[in-house]
Amino acid sequence: MRRGATSLAACGAALMLATGSPGAAAVATPSAKVILAVPEVIGPVPVTATSHPFLDAKAAMEAAGYVEEEFFLRGRANVYDWAGATRDLKVVAGPGRYVTRILVRRPRDPARFSGNVEVNILNASNAIDAGAPMDARRMVQQGDVWIGITTKALTAAALKRFDPQRYAPIDWSNPAPPAMRCAKPHTISTLLFGDDAAALANSSDASPETEDGLVWDMIGQLGLLLKSEQRQKILPGFGKPWVYMDGTSQSGEYMRTWMVGFHDRYRTPDGKPVYDGYLEIVGPLQIHINQCAADVAFADPRQKVIPAPDAPYMVLYSEAETWFGRYTRQPDMLTPKGGIVTYQVAGGPHGRGEIPGVAPEQIGRPSAADVAKASLPRPTGVMPAGLVRNDYPWAPVARGAYHNLQLWVRQGVMPPPGTLVELDSAGEVKRDQFGNAVGGVRLPYVEVPVAAYRGALSGGGFGSVMGSKTAFTPDQLKALYPDHAAYVAKFTASTDRALAGRWISPEDAAAMKKAAEDAAVPPQ
Repeated sequence: MRRGATSLAACGAALMLATGSPGAAAVATPSAKVILAVPEVIGPVPVTATSHPFLDAKAAMEAAGYVEEEFFLRGRANVYDWAGATRDLKVVAGPGRYVTRILVRRPRDPARFSGNVEVNILNASNAIDAGAPMDARRMVQQGDVWIGITTKALTAAALKRFDPQRYAPIDWSNPAPPAMRCAKPHTISTLLFGDDAAALANSSDASPETEDGLVWDMIGQLGLLLKSEQRQKILPGFGKPWVYMDGTSQSGEYMRTWMVGFHDRYRTPDGKPVYDGYLEIVGPLQIHINQCAADVAFADPRQKVIPAPDAPYMVLYSEAETWFGRYTRQPDMLTPKGGIVTYQVAGGPHGRGEIPGVAPEQIGRPSAADVAKASLPRPTGVMPAGLVRNDYPWAPVARGAYHNLQLWVRQGVMPPPGTLVELDSAGEVKRDQFGNAVGGVRLPYVEVPVAAYRGALSGGGFGSVMGSKTAFTPDQLKALYPDHAAYVAKFTASTDRALAGRWISPEDAAAMKKAAEDAAVPPQ
């Protein structure tokens, strides 16, 4: 057994006894103090012929010289709410016990450690954990560490469905007394999904017996663990790290809520932030702070990160989020220790597509059999007849942003200035003669277009996460590009501009150029 780690078997019985409500809620007090404590580490959880982690990538990690291990974190957490229309907090329940899980991928040889630790808030939008390294290829080249943390009670329940024995210790029990619990907890923003949110909630197993609002202390305490010498329990032999938080979609909403309410409160003993930098992707909005709280209104000043944080905070969103992102748009704000910059990808849908010809990253993609074990039936959006889904490949921008964040944190190299899609007087996206958005982060796909891209089908509901693509006709393509060489030359020049602007990496630039060379533009 690893030194300092606690035996899973020895703690199993004690954990199962800790699932009840701890008692009456604390008195609500403004400017509530968070629980600055390092959580207990349990594990690694054994992997056997019949039991493995959900989202496991053991074979791929071993081939890259990495170790993948799963642990439980056990601690105590409060449930918070906003104290009026301010950034102050109050405790409305707790502290209560919790046990959540983390999945850790690290170099087998600590000497390979780059110093970078990526903490990914695993996405819960489909009621199962989802998440992967922002750039797995460079992660293993550099020797970075990746940690995914389960951050919602309904995905914790999915883990128990997936493997009841393995995940029996997980505990998201609601510390509020029964009379203070809401009968129908929020599972997803009603502002964003409207009636569709009710459909999603009714298809989940969210329960008043559990509480999503425990997540804030879980996230903060994981940061404290990584910044303390007790990180040796999960990263044996590893030195003090730079710790980055990232999250996509709903997880990005968690990040914005964390930044507004908790970044300033969670500090190491020397007063520094527990997270050194942040990358929030396609979630420029706050999520409800506990499962009974109302959504923070779009126009609420707390939707913006004010004042500028004392750590680098990068926001990257797509054209799809314009309909609510207009409320959270803000100019770059920089401080001697950090600040906030915001980028928007012209043409991009909510999901970031991959470069044509480049296989999507498989690390962190559970098998169909694993998904079937963990999932409940969930409604999904259906693409309307006659429309083609937007597959705009902006994954290179996300990877570029993450590398720029590392440079900002470690070397003080400023990222490119924020840039946003242009809006007209009605707050709608301005479009060029081809139907593509004006302004924002621009890749060759809108600079040298072969299609018109729209980020979303609707403002709200399932249509807000599905965009459309209208391919140009052969005659249009021939008018724009007399021959294939002309198309490739224009595409290459645009790609080079994106590379020079530090939006993309040299590796992605090369892959984009190859895809253009292979494309049948114009058709023969």
